Amino acid sequence: MPEISPDLYRRWYRSFEEDTDDQAVYRPAEFAFPPSRAPRPSVEFRPGGGYLEYAAGPADRAAASRGSWEPGEGGALRVRAGAGSRVLHIVAHDEQVLRIRK
Repeated sequence: MPEISPDLYRRWYRSFEEDTDDQAVYRPAEFAFPPSRAPRPSVEFRPGGGYLEYAAGPADRAAASRGSWEPGEGGALRVRAGAGSRVLHIVAHDEQVLRIRK
């Protein structure tokens, strides 16, 4: 399986305060996020195709859906988690920010 950039191999938390009309912004855990009432949605890419997607679950704790990623066309990633699959178009990333087209 082709690899993606090692910068992406981590858990990324949604920084919805920085979202734009066409981009969702994610930051690593060590980013100084403002307080949030609920757990922040997050995604985690792992080497070899492992993928986790976290969303608010029971008692407002993050619940993980296990899945996988694979390269898509044009540098996109196809992810499968839970009962669905979708294509993520990564606009930009480095070790401090991940921007995904909405």
